[in-house]
Amino acid sequence: MKLRIRSVRHKLLLLVLATNLCALALAGISLLYHDLGDNRDTTVRELTSIAAILGQGSVLAIEFDDAKVANENLALLRANANILTGAIYTASGQLFASYRRDAKSPAAPASLKPGDGASFGTGDLTVFRRITDAEGVRGTVYLRERYDLGAWLRGYLAILAAVLLGSLLLGLGLSSLLERWISGPITRVSDIARQIVRERNYRLRAPKDSEDEVGQLADAFNGMLQTLEHEITERAAAETEVRALNTGLEARVAARTGELRVANAALEARTEEAEAANRAKAEFLANMSHEIRTPMNGILGLAYLLEQRQLDADAADLVRKIRNAGRSLQAIINDILDLSKIEAGRLEIERVPFDLSDVLDNLASIMAASAGDKELELTIAPPPHVGQLVGDALRLEQVLINLTGNAIKFTARGAVGIGLTLLEHSDNHAVLRFAVTDTGIGIPADKQQHIFSAFSQADSSTTRRYGGSGLGLTICRYLVEHMGGQIGVNSVPGRGSEFWFTIPFDCVAAGQVEPAALTNLDVLVVDDSDISRENIALMARGLGWSASQAESGEQAISRLHERHQTGSHFDALLLDWQMPGMDGMQLAQAIRQSYPAEQQPMLMMVTAYARDELLRHPDIELVDGVLTKPVTSSCLYNALARAQQRRGGDGDKLPERTASARVAGVRVLVTDDSDINREVAMRILTAEGATVSLASNGREAVDWLVQHPDAVDLVLMDVQMPVLDGYEATRLLRQMPAFAGLPIVALTAGAFKSQQDEAREAGMDAFVAKPFNVDELMDVVWNLARGGPAPNQAGTGAAAAPTEVAATASADAAHTATAARTDAAATTAPAATAAFVAPVAPGGATAAAAVGASAMPAELPGIDLARALAVWKEPRQYSAILDRFAADFGDIADRLAAELAARGPAGLDAASHQLKGVAGNLALPEVTRLAAALQQAAVHGGDAAGLIEALRAALATVLASAASLAAQAAGQGTSPPVPAALAAQSVPQLLDALLACLDHDNPDAATSLLAALSARLPGGALDTVRARLDGFDFRGAEAAVRALIASLRDRPAGAQ
Repeated sequence: MKLRIRSVRHKLLLLVLATNLCALALAGISLLYHDLGDNRDTTVRELTSIAAILGQGSVLAIEFDDAKVANENLALLRANANILTGAIYTASGQLFASYRRDAKSPAAPASLKPGDGASFGTGDLTVFRRITDAEGVRGTVYLRERYDLGAWLRGYLAILAAVLLGSLLLGLGLSSLLERWISGPITRVSDIARQIVRERNYRLRAPKDSEDEVGQLADAFNGMLQTLEHEITERAAAETEVRALNTGLEARVAARTGELRVANAALEARTEEAEAANRAKAEFLANMSHEIRTPMNGILGLAYLLEQRQLDADAADLVRKIRNAGRSLQAIINDILDLSKIEAGRLEIERVPFDLSDVLDNLASIMAASAGDKELELTIAPPPHVGQLVGDALRLEQVLINLTGNAIKFTARGAVGIGLTLLEHSDNHAVLRFAVTDTGIGIPADKQQHIFSAFSQADSSTTRRYGGSGLGLTICRYLVEHMGGQIGVNSVPGRGSEFWFTIPFDCVAAGQVEPAALTNLDVLVVDDSDISRENIALMARGLGWSASQAESGEQAISRLHERHQTGSHFDALLLDWQMPGMDGMQLAQAIRQSYPAEQQPMLMMVTAYARDELLRHPDIELVDGVLTKPVTSSCLYNALARAQQRRGGDGDKLPERTASARVAGVRVLVTDDSDINREVAMRILTAEGATVSLASNGREAVDWLVQHPDAVDLVLMDVQMPVLDGYEATRLLRQMPAFAGLPIVALTAGAFKSQQDEAREAGMDAFVAKPFNVDELMDVVWNLARGGPAPNQAGTGAAAAPTEVAATASADAAHTATAARTDAAATTAPAATAAFVAPVAPGGATAAAAVGASAMPAELPGIDLARALAVWKEPRQYSAILDRFAADFGDIADRLAAELAARGPAGLDAASHQLKGVAGNLALPEVTRLAAALQQAAVHGGDAAGLIEALRAALATVLASAASLAAQAAGQGTSPPVPAALAAQSVPQLLDALLACLDHDNPDAATSLLAALSARLPGGALDTVRARLDGFDFRGAEAAVRALIASLRDRPAGAQ
């Protein structure tokens, strides 16, 4: 804080006063410290002397055990009013005699070790003094005196304050008299300065009273005034001269302004002439469109006809060069003419209904040959389900062809892909993002901002090496912008580029009806290219089919064998022709030779280039059709429809899904950062017939929904998550028209009204507290998803609906290899796999669960076993999830204690909230209660440390019960009974079936197979598989099974 003191006099006085005050305060503190120590030492010495005298007088009394004499000696202490207690102790420390001034005085201790010393307490001083003589220590004197340090300090400080105040007043008076010698001359200079400012009289001068610094200040001030007076005089003369010059300048400016008007008029006339000439040039080129294209089309047509004749190699090569040169020239002419139309304002954008799939089909047919010539992998993503669009299909196709052609031209090896993303969607509006990616040469960052300018390429060497006019991207930019969109590029030199553009379209409401003959097809995509394989699989799923994947012919044979072992089969196989190892044709031969006709799927051969060579292959009759990459949805559908028609009839129908549960057919996205909570919700919902997808935070949920806008009927959203919480995720979704009406249910471990209010404000439709009440959850899900009360669950023991679980990863994962596993989990289990599931027992539990439950104890400390098994059905599954709880939360007490020490109670909120939700879902009532109390303590305060210790004890109890449950689940027959059908299978057959179950992420069927294998394999052989399966690591379990199969194959024949 600044002191607003303007007077030098007052500042000097304050400075002297502050200096005196500091000096006096320091002296007073020093005296206080010295006198305090001296007082304490004096008091100790006095009391010690009294103790010594009293001890010498009591030697004989102690020696002759005469307590009376000792008490009389102690009674002499009454003369000192400050001594409260006295005592004499023998050499062994026993009380010999004692004295108390009154009943309020503290009593002497019953025993005391011999020794010397003194100690200050609260308001008293205690002294210990040994009693000694020539023979040694006889005892100890104990004295306790009243020592009121506070009263002494108050008196001392009062005197010190009076001395300080007097000293300050004296110093202030002397300073006030002496400071005038310094402040007086300064004040006079200040008065002169104010007078000059007020009167503007620069002839005044300040008086000089001394030769010190103040006198020098006066000299400097007077010199400044003299200089200022001189400058003012000169400035007045200069101003008079400037006014005279301005008068002449105004006349010169008026003359030059007239000259500029004449020059501007001439410039405008010439500009109009140039613009007219430019428009005439553009109109001339636009009018010459047909005249230029007609002979070029004739040249290309004649070259094509000539190429169809029988020519020798040299002639055929010449004709091919003529056609390539003609195409290049035609492309350049088209670009120039389009640019001319743009400049002439004659290029119009149409708005008519069209099918996006038709545009993609045309793009595929046009660009397939160019990609095939360079042996590039060209992929086109399936279009989103938006129905018919309203826009200019020809101009959209032109932009896509131009960008795709550029990508192919600048890519020597690798792949070119066309991706589509639905950014916004409503009943009458959609915004699509198109992206053309390649693995070509890339574009330097400093060239990317100029790449869309006319006649511009990355550098001159690009034109020399690849050719081109540099107009294509300029035309693309114009077309995209005139269709209401934006265009851009992302590129890394040497790694490739992504050219993207967004365009808004109006939508035409149109229903899509799939022919019954191609409903629920189960296809296997076999391709060594991850991108191509995944792209075709996505198209198949977009058509409503189930799609599995294999990356080689050998793996496809293994998949077919697994299906054959389980009694099911694929409806169609899409085979890449040219694969390393076993190619597509060799795979087709193996399939035709290995299976009877009625079990053989439709075989479609897919090739990126050399289609004619494929059609001339001697074994082409083995396949039902040929598809050329890039494959589009309509091409795939039409090809399989024709193949099925040629076979005659609709083929075998796949089993329809049955749903007798309360939310059958409802598609739910569960978003929770706890994998245990996700597992709980998944099991509850799938047991009731719902289709479940999973996301681990709000960002993953939003990204997945943007990519799959019509994939779910309802979202269960945890409100507290890392990366993006449920509130923010809901707000983001509500801002998108496609999700304005999507039901979103808030999930939380805390049912606070503030959380419910915040959920409603964020746009959530309902609120469900964790742990889940199954009936409440079913009612909420059905009411929001179907608009009515949930039907009662059938209690007849009918089979529940097959489980459908889509393991949703981040939005980027939709184009990675994990999508194969996602899809496998998202489809209904095949019939053969379903055969391994144990029969349903009355009440909804499996027979295995019923057997296991009967062997379980009635209760376990810390666990509500009845409620837990009502959700988890089978004790072994519940034991496995408890193991995961122990791994994730076994040290939660230590982590909470560390957070409390580092951040205080506020650091406990997030962890206790998560623990409360998980513990509630696992039926751990005491842990749930303590976690809730910790969350309350984090918000409102409380004994957090005590609650953490209580939680530590509760967790120890739960973990001990979990270990007991695991032992009983492993040793008391909770493994599912082995069906007779499995008991008759051989070990290789069982292992193949186990791989099929793991591939479909079906833990229940895998458990039955492990039970059948346990009796036939050495002890410990399946431990790794079980450990992976208990942790829901299906890929790790698959790897362990394959390793086991390999080890069994390497064993000598007949070895056990």
